[in-house]
Amino acid sequence: MVTWYWLADVCAAEGIAFVLRHALAMKAIHGGKAKNDKINSHKIASLLRGGLLPQAYVYPAAMRSTRDLLRRRLHLVRKRGELLAHIPAPITIFPRSSGDSLIPPTATT
Repeated sequence: MVTWYWLADVCAAEGIAFVLRHALAMKAIHGGKAKNDKINSHKIASLLRGGLLPQAYVYPAAMRSTRDLLRRRLHLVRKRGELLAHIPAPITIFPRSSGDSLIPPTATT
């Protein structure tokens, strides 16, 4: 579960407008030397008033479980691809002679 989900739900229940900022875009805009909570909140409020605050999409509560499931699946698919990419490496490092089989011989009686 993403950490802002509960806050979005509480704000929706209370009728409070919820704005989720896009963190990467904010990092590009908000780069200054003097940083503390007072200065940061003033800059963010100014951006919000001017309509320049880069916003991220807030998924509806009904769609969040599907989104999280798809994100997890994508992570597992990428991990599988990484692992499959490493399988040919031992074969190229330790080549077998052309007559050898990769399948071990079975015991005959």
